Amino acid sequence: MQGMGTLRLGSRAVMYTAETLPKGKNRVMGTIQIMTGFMHIGFGIVLTTLTNVYTSVFVIGEIPFLGGVSFIISGCLSIGAEKSPTECAVKGSQAMNVISAIFALLGIVAFIVDLNLNGLYRSGFDYYSYLVLLAGNGISIVLLIFTILEFCIAVATANFWCRATRLSSNEAMLIVPSATRPDLAVPPAELPQPPSYTELVAPEV
Repeated sequence: MQGMGTLRLGSRAVMYTAETLPKGKNRVMGTIQIMTGFMHIGFGIVLTTLTNVYTSVFVIGEIPFLGGVSFIISGCLSIGAEKSPTECAVKGSQAMNVISAIFALLGIVAFIVDLNLNGLYRSGFDYYSYLVLLAGNGISIVLLIFTILEFCIAVATANFWCRATRLSSNEAMLIVPSATRPDLAVPPAELPQPPSYTELVAPEV
């Protein structure tokens, strides 16, 4: 009786069970997304200070700040959707991961353009400008790697929620464990007692 529970139906209830929602998967990917978002914002500020020498389409397009905020929100929603996979949380995480994938794709293109624009050494550069150019290219390469990782995570998370939503598209179902109430417990049936030994061996009068 301890494993019994009540059954709830409806699109506003929790939509996914442990079988359809792997434990810890979205939490890890959400943590990486949050870390990538803060890295984009932090290194974006650094690249902003180098724009007098380092030409950055990535900074001009405000991608480090818009994309970084998008990555952070996507990571938070992914973690929240795993802890409480309601319809609102799942759809919000799915939508934000699609937006993050778009920003990540734009960031990948911007980094490739930045590396092409700043990859050649110019004879008019002094030693300081050359160091700034190397620093900018180094930051762009690091962010490019994490942006590719973010793109893969965002696409994978959005695809996961899409498949999970498709599996539960008809109606959501949740088994809620509940404690057994003593007053509702079924009383045991009274079985007839077998005759005693003395009754069986007693002589008939």
